[in-house]
Amino acid sequence: MSHVTFDNIFFGDSAELGKLRFNPVGFGWKSYKNEDQTPTTFNGSDVRSAQWLRVARNFQLRLFMRSADRPRVTFDGFKREDHDKVKRTIEDYFSIKLDTKDISLKGWNWGKAVVQNNDIVFEVQHKTAFELPLAQVANSNIAGKNEVAIEFNPVQIEGASSREPDELVEIRLYVPGKSYKSKGSDAGSDAEDETDRDEDGNEISAAEALHNTIKDKADIGAVVGDSIVVFDDVLVLTPRGRYSLEFFHDSVRLLGKSTDYRVPFTSIHRIFLLPKLDDLHRQIILGLDPPIRQGATRYPFLVAQWPKDEEVDAELNITDEELAKYPELQRKYEAPTASVVSRVLKSLTGKKITTQGTFSSAQGVSGIKANVKAVQGELYFLERSLIFIAKQPILIDFNKTESVSFSRVGGGVASARTFDMRVVSKSEAPDYVFSSISKEEVEPISTYLQSKGVRLKNEMDDAMDVDDVGLGSDDDDDDASIPSEDDKKGKKKEAKKPAAKRDDDDDESDDEDFASESSDGGSPSESDSESDAASDASDPMMEDIKRRQAARAGKTKKGDESSGDEKPKKKKKKTEGDD
Repeated sequence: MSHVTFDNIFFGDSAELGKLRFNPVGFGWKSYKNEDQTPTTFNGSDVRSAQWLRVARNFQLRLFMRSADRPRVTFDGFKREDHDKVKRTIEDYFSIKLDTKDISLKGWNWGKAVVQNNDIVFEVQHKTAFELPLAQVANSNIAGKNEVAIEFNPVQIEGASSREPDELVEIRLYVPGKSYKSKGSDAGSDAEDETDRDEDGNEISAAEALHNTIKDKADIGAVVGDSIVVFDDVLVLTPRGRYSLEFFHDSVRLLGKSTDYRVPFTSIHRIFLLPKLDDLHRQIILGLDPPIRQGATRYPFLVAQWPKDEEVDAELNITDEELAKYPELQRKYEAPTASVVSRVLKSLTGKKITTQGTFSSAQGVSGIKANVKAVQGELYFLERSLIFIAKQPILIDFNKTESVSFSRVGGGVASARTFDMRVVSKSEAPDYVFSSISKEEVEPISTYLQSKGVRLKNEMDDAMDVDDVGLGSDDDDDDASIPSEDDKKGKKKEAKKPAAKRDDDDDESDDEDFASESSDGGSPSESDSESDAASDASDPMMEDIKRRQAARAGKTKKGDESSGDEKPKKKKKKTEGDD
């Protein structure tokens, strides 16, 4: 039996090269990497049509099959000169005409987006610019009024290099205008320009119409009847909003008013069930890898909360055969909502639920309040890690922690009542500083971390010693800055000298003589002040009077010193002897 062989051909999205062989019965592909492996074969009678087009990996042969399991088969890597050979082979063996599909090479970013078969096709002037497989669409949302955001599942390419390849994770299409009813619809032939409306009678935009079509074709908008259980009106803190949680066998969907998320169970690697510090709510935290996305924002954690006393009566939509696959799953639950959700998650994902540890704060709760920069949150010390729950939670494992240090930053009453905790990582991960922690929590945190083998460093004692020394020097400076009575009078003399120099020389000498005579006669000596103080020391009333007089004198002299530079000096009167 004759056959035709093509070398160095890729099969589908595979990164492995192989050999493609045709014969009158069918065709098959085998990888060069595994020569002993059974080739992937197809029946020639199932081929419905064939296309030849230019792709990233040279030219592609696209075969449309009659089988519903695999409606399309693609082979990349053909050279341009292989076209005639492929065309003759297809026509001779399968009696199928090979059509050549033109590709738009204009590079325009505006055109028309339509859903054809199993692809989202972007056309420019009726020519295909690119295609997006619906099988790889993870989610579709309305971003803004006229934008459709399409997210894609990460593709695991077999045979790829160890370096992680670049891949498309999201694309946004701006679709302006409204959606109109096409010819042949229920509106009749005269309603070509009539807009589509939803069940409530509201007009449907073109972006909403494309979004709904993608959800239906990509099978990402599963109906409620196909889900196992649904929890309505759940408050989700990260990402913020109220959503309905729909659980399926392989994923959980968050259905919001304007945004939907699909979280595969394979991306959930940690589950936490913790009470809030107000003792009124319970919260579930899911660690996600890869994280869910909303535009450029990534959410590696999903946080949802329920009131502590809220209970739910839930019955699972699952058969007995499916229930047997999950030993810990029950058909009916009647318990607090947070507990029911955590049990369903544990059964479907097979992951362990992490609860609060044995840590108890100074107030007797399982966590403490702290800040990371300007974000306030709740810090929990678990058995093997600590987690900070805020808008963007932070998880730190103890086995990846180099040390934990306590310090006090700044001065004043506020810093004396709080302290900072710095967590230093062993790897190149950034250090985290948790601030504004109550000083009462130093002992409980230290005791707990020491029991977990975490290295501690307390820098608060050193800071307190430095503060004490600084306070002592400030007191000395204050005492030294208080002038005595003699110092004050000496300063007055110095203040009078510049004013006297503005007069003539005769006046200057006369004023100096007068000032010296008046100062000598009016100022008390040190011995006089000491004797007066000794005589009045035994009289409490005199001591009280002196303290009051000294306080009043200090106030008036401060005012004189502040205004002494502005007031001009009065010229002193001459005595008769001077004349």
